[in-house]
Parts: sequence; C-alpha cells; structure tokens
Amino acid sequence: MSSIYLLTCSTKNDILEAVYLKRFLGLFILLILPCSARAGNWQLKNTVYKDYRNFYSRENLGRLGIGIGIAGVVSNTPIDEEIQEWYHESLRSKSTNNFSEIVKPFGGKTLTVPVYLVSALLGEITDNTRLGSTIGEWGSQSLRTILVGVPPLLFLQRVLGASRPGESDSHWQPFKDDNAVSGHSFMGAVPFITAAKMTDNLYLKYSLYLGSTLCGVSRINDDAHYFSQAALGWWLAYLATAGVEQTKTEKEQAVSTPALINNGVGMTVMFHF
Repeated sequence: MSSIYLLTCSTKNDILEAVYLKRFLGLFILLILPCSARAGNWQLKNTVYKDYRNFYSRENLGRLGIGIGIAGVVSNTPIDEEIQEWYHESLRSKSTNNFSEIVKPFGGKTLTVPVYLVSALLGEITDNTRLGSTIGEWGSQSLRTILVGVPPLLFLQRVLGASRPGESDSHWQPFKDDNAVSGHSFMGAVPFITAAKMTDNLYLKYSLYLGSTLCGVSRINDDAHYFSQAALGWWLAYLATAGVEQTKTEKEQAVSTPALINNGVGMTVMFHF
C-alpha cells in the first residue's frame, strides 16, 4: 500500500514519509515474525488479516463514517476556525507551548515506531515473564494498529484535501492538499489507547485515554492542524485499536493445545463463553 502511495506523492516530505512507512513494514515482518510463523504457520499473517477484517467490518466502517461526517460539519463551517481562534486567544501560553514541545515527539514516527519494534521483539524473547509479555503485547498491538490505520489515514488525508491553519481555511478541497487528518494525532493516540485497552484499572484506563488526546491538542496549540483534523486522527486511532483488540478477544475465546491420544498426538480446543 505504501508503494501505491508513492505514485501519488507531490512533495519531497510525502515521498520521504512513504519510504519510511515502507521500511517500517519490512522491519516489522522481519523482526516481529513469531517463531511459529517462521516454521510455516504464518500466524502473524493470519493475525494481521483478522485485524484488517475487524477494522473494515460493517460496524466499524459505520463508526468511521459517523466520525468523518461530524468532522465534515465542523471543517466545512466556521466552527473549526472559531475553535482555533478561541484556543489561541484564551488558552495558548508559554506553558502550553512548552508542554506541546514535550508531547509532540509521541506523534512522530522516528521515536514511536522503533520503541514499538523493540518492545515487540523484547516480548518475543521474554514472553515467559509477566512484564516481558505485557511489554511485548503492547508493542506488537501498537505496531499492528499502525499497520491497520495508516492506509486509511493516508487515503483520507489525500481525498479530503484540507489544508493547515495559516495555509487556507479548514474546508475540504479534495486532492488539493493532504492535511485533513492529523498524522501526529493518530500516532500519538495509538500507544495510549492500546495501553488503556490492556488494563482493567478504571483510573489508569481513563488517564491513558486522556493522555491519548494530548498530541492532538499540541497540534492545535502549534497551529499545525484544525480541531476537526486532530479529532479525526484520534478517532481513526481509536477504531484501528478497536479492530486489533477484537482480534485478541477472538483468539482468547478459542484456545487450542496439543494433547496425547491413544495412537498419537491430537489437539484439544477450549471455547470460552
């Protein structure tokens, strides 16, 4: 999919971004491919296929459509620019600028993707420990969320065609620009939402959900995106994470294990209801 995107790039930054994503996909397959996959089972391939199937389910696409519809109303009316003006007149300060500098890297590919790769690889090595398996699960699920969410992110950015604040108004102008969905907001939300879905502690869960919005807020603070663009990036991250989480739930509902039978080796399958 990144190869297709290369054909539609119009700027040097677009080309560099697409090349980076292509390399990321390759590294993910080479480094995180489980031992079972190397033996021919191709477990990872099947897992990612299920991630895509769950993301593109009728229910999930309906939620995405609702999000795009709401963003369209905000973007193509004065609401977006009024929010932007209110924020910069009433909230922006030296403190918010400093805070934005801190959280912005969480939405960048150069920091987050290597962290996910190392975490997932660490989980493969130390999956017999609780801490190692938890870190590995977080890293692997974050990577898979990016694999699921980046293609529609790039597609919507190009198709909706909105510009940044200072470049033009927030109205959608198909194929004219590529800022209708904030990539930083998407990338910055993924690790927090993934972690939130892994914990049962409500205080921690809601704190992580709150943290997932910070990168999007920083883009509004820096006048790099309108509210609708940051919000749509967050919503896409949430839906992509939900698709990956559903795959995990499906795997937990049916567990298969080897078993000895009279004349050889068989398999037992346990279903959880």
